[in-house]
Amino acid sequence: MPESFDHKVESTLQRHGMLEKGDQVVVAISGGPDSVVLLHILHRLRIRWGITLIAAHLNHALRGQDSDEDATFVAEYAASLGLPCVMETADVKRYCKAQGCSIETGARDLRYTFLERVARTYNADKIATGHTADDQAETVLMRVIRGSGPDGLSGIRPVRDGWIIRPLLNVTRKEVTAYQATHKLSARFDATNTEQHMLRNKIRHHLLPLLQDEYNPKIQGALSRLADVMRVESNYLDWELEALTTQHIHPVNRDAVCIDLTSWQTIPVALRRRLIRQAVQGAGGRSTRLTYDHVERAQALFDAGHAGQILHLPDEIALERRKTTVLICRSTSEPYQIEMNIPGTTPIPNSDYYIMTEIVDISDSPKERPPSCVAFDVDVLPSQLLIRSRRPGDRMKPFGMNGTKTLKKLFNEWDIPRLMRDRVPVVTDGVHLLWVAGHRRGNQAPLSEQTRKVLIMQQVGRLASGRTDQ
Repeated sequence: MPESFDHKVESTLQRHGMLEKGDQVVVAISGGPDSVVLLHILHRLRIRWGITLIAAHLNHALRGQDSDEDATFVAEYAASLGLPCVMETADVKRYCKAQGCSIETGARDLRYTFLERVARTYNADKIATGHTADDQAETVLMRVIRGSGPDGLSGIRPVRDGWIIRPLLNVTRKEVTAYQATHKLSARFDATNTEQHMLRNKIRHHLLPLLQDEYNPKIQGALSRLADVMRVESNYLDWELEALTTQHIHPVNRDAVCIDLTSWQTIPVALRRRLIRQAVQGAGGRSTRLTYDHVERAQALFDAGHAGQILHLPDEIALERRKTTVLICRSTSEPYQIEMNIPGTTPIPNSDYYIMTEIVDISDSPKERPPSCVAFDVDVLPSQLLIRSRRPGDRMKPFGMNGTKTLKKLFNEWDIPRLMRDRVPVVTDGVHLLWVAGHRRGNQAPLSEQTRKVLIMQQVGRLASGRTDQ
């Protein structure tokens, strides 16, 4: 006897631990059959499962009056069930133009941002979406066509990020339609789902039916099983990755990490690729933007790159090969110039560190200081000092030297990574470079027998020197 729709949904909820008693669930509803059925069955199950529901609808404003009518329909449907409904409108086209992404990608990004915002506003525990087994099959096929690894072939995960759940993932669109008819549920029709210029629609209306008719009548189930197998194996690789991440990926700054190469060659290739993706995420990039070729070029840099070699990746992420590490960080850093608080603390822009200053009597000035700390005769300096990023042509007269050197040459001598040089704070009196923070002070305002007051500067933060290796 075929398994009932209700039983399939409840089995999915139980198998993946999607709900707990007392959960408040934000239910995404577009007005289409899948989301209408999702809201309806969760409403029917709410007492047995001990959950409360909030409907949430984002008007993408892509279909003019039809989009507005979708919103009206959803509001009325939620009201008929006695449920609150949160609604917003988004300018998807404008967002996509700004982000340089497709309408499908932009709409999805805005939709999930909206749903998560609603969930946080109402202290909800879960977000439910109406993805079905058909959506799963289409997604797996789409990723096969575009090229994907185990993560991509995992398809739509039943539970994502611990709180986004897909209760309909094991029921087909045909079963959804039958449930809709049984319960006499109305739904909106979205004409864009039939537009043939979209890959998903081509797969839905042409490729899947062809595979079903000519090759495997149970292709949908086969693709769902593939996704399930890939998800389990991908989860195992992620588990293995956790220990490797701690051992090999080290934070440098808020958007910079480095990977230790000491035992790189002993790591299986499957995990090396994951480490690279993980490091890109740690530097503020999106691993989903990385193609197979991106990852392979990164591996080549790790395996045989020369010191100082740089590889640029999407999201303005760059890799720099070092002697024993690879630095991964944002390749761009905005120039800055700020006034130093004397005495006080001055945060360095776009950084995890800051500079502390204090003025003390010469008798209270410590004789020995850490490398991140320097002292000046305050009476010789102007009252206002600046902290800024480096500039072309910067020159410095390092303490103890007679001549000057360009900052570029000094950075080379100090072995500062090329990608980090725009981040190194420079303290200046407006004319002279007084201190390259964390590295070396200049010759100006040294302490002497005439010194009465001392200005002490110290760089404090996660990595005071800005170096990733020696």
